[in-house]
Amino acid sequence: MPYSVIIKNGKVFDGTGAEPFFADIGIKGGNISRIGDLSGENAGRIIDASGLFVCPGFIDLTSHSDVYGTLFHRPLQESMLTQGVSTILVGNCGESLAPIVKKESLSELERWTNLPINADWNSVEDYFGSLEKIGLGVNVATLVGQETIHRNAESAQQRELLLERSLKEGAWGVSSNFLFHGQNGESTEEALNLFKIAKKYGRICKIHLRDEGKNFLPAVAATVDLARRSGARVIISHMKAIGREAWEDFENALSIIERARAEGVEIYCDAFPYLRTGSQLMALLPEWGRQGSNEEILSRLQDAENKNKIVSALQKITLHADRILIASAGEDKKIIGHTLEKISKELGMSSEESIVEILKINNLNTTIFGKTINQKNLISLLKKDYVCVASDGAGYDLSFGELGNLAHPRSFGAFSRFLSKLAPIAGLKMEEAIKKITSLPALLLGLGDRGTVKPGFVADIAIFDPQTLKDLSTYKTPFNYSTGMKYVLLSGEIALNDGVVVEDRDFGKVLAKKNKGFHFFRK
Repeated sequence: MPYSVIIKNGKVFDGTGAEPFFADIGIKGGNISRIGDLSGENAGRIIDASGLFVCPGFIDLTSHSDVYGTLFHRPLQESMLTQGVSTILVGNCGESLAPIVKKESLSELERWTNLPINADWNSVEDYFGSLEKIGLGVNVATLVGQETIHRNAESAQQRELLLERSLKEGAWGVSSNFLFHGQNGESTEEALNLFKIAKKYGRICKIHLRDEGKNFLPAVAATVDLARRSGARVIISHMKAIGREAWEDFENALSIIERARAEGVEIYCDAFPYLRTGSQLMALLPEWGRQGSNEEILSRLQDAENKNKIVSALQKITLHADRILIASAGEDKKIIGHTLEKISKELGMSSEESIVEILKINNLNTTIFGKTINQKNLISLLKKDYVCVASDGAGYDLSFGELGNLAHPRSFGAFSRFLSKLAPIAGLKMEEAIKKITSLPALLLGLGDRGTVKPGFVADIAIFDPQTLKDLSTYKTPFNYSTGMKYVLLSGEIALNDGVVVEDRDFGKVLAKKNKGFHFFRK
């Protein structure tokens, strides 16, 4: 029986970090069938990969395509596919789109997106069924958000049962976000109990640190403690230290992590390869000011006494208003693309007062770019063997540029930028860099037959030109696809053909985790 696809003459990076080799790859039935010299063999399609690098498709462990709404409005996820991504993990940073017991719980997502999400599901299983119907351009797996569980259940017992049911239905783990609800005794104990359930089912736990600035070091220590006490595999999402005060603690934070790892604690990190953050403006508020529902936060901002307290708290931190760029706004689009410094001057207010006004006018739905990450720290992090690279972005197409908001360049170029620019600076060999976006995230997540070019594995494959691989997305003009990615195969089907996204197809799979491996979801 002939192969469906043969990839010939490529330099193969198998994803394990081993040295590359030249070989042909034969694909049958969606899987890699044979690797070697396939001269004379027939196939439905032959891809000549002469001068190109062949590797597993990239796996993005921190995607927000779900809560940003782009997964439903552009399910082909072009900006991810054009940089080699074959699988995304959603449900990050405490928020997921399932399970939904109370439809009103979705209102909290208004701080994340302006795109409507018409949820016609309740359980994770129903959610998978809805995803399958929309025609996915990449494979999709999901975590369950602790905040989502908290809003959809009344008691600790109900929350634990809801998580357990979701894991049985195929969720890959649980995510927590201590930024908006702190890491007090109650929230930590709730997370600990949920993490123990994830551990029981062999699933992962991902954490957004409670503080990436002034209290960065204690936040890392608290996360390590949570990993140790739960026994679960924990991944710190988009690990970074924000601001000069936190930069000095970065190496100490890594030492804390490495000491714990030496003791057997399963703790890892992912990172995005940029020096500017992309976050909600609300994240700048003091911890007590950003806690609670959207309604509760807005009520504080409207109250004169609380507003003054918030302004006073903001005055005690170094804002660098000239480095904070408004990326999106729910209502007041004219402020997009301008710095907080410029907007404050136009409003005739201090930067601190302007933050409050912007949040009120836009019902909290405002995102910013902030140049607050130290390159030395980022490079040090990327060198670590327990760190993989993820986008912390979402999949878009170019038409989103017409909506007036800006997307962080990482949504268009995180993986291209890492391979072409950051990995060389970090002194990583190409095979080492590729491992950080293929087999390592597959191992952490528990994807048993993806992330490596190996006979019997699913044929999710990326083929790129190392000479032309480049990210073209910038902070002010983000809507530009990366160049150099020639082909992406999903289960042996060509989704990116000579650099062009194949329209009218749905080669992406909904991936459901089961106790014994995983399977494609089928209703």
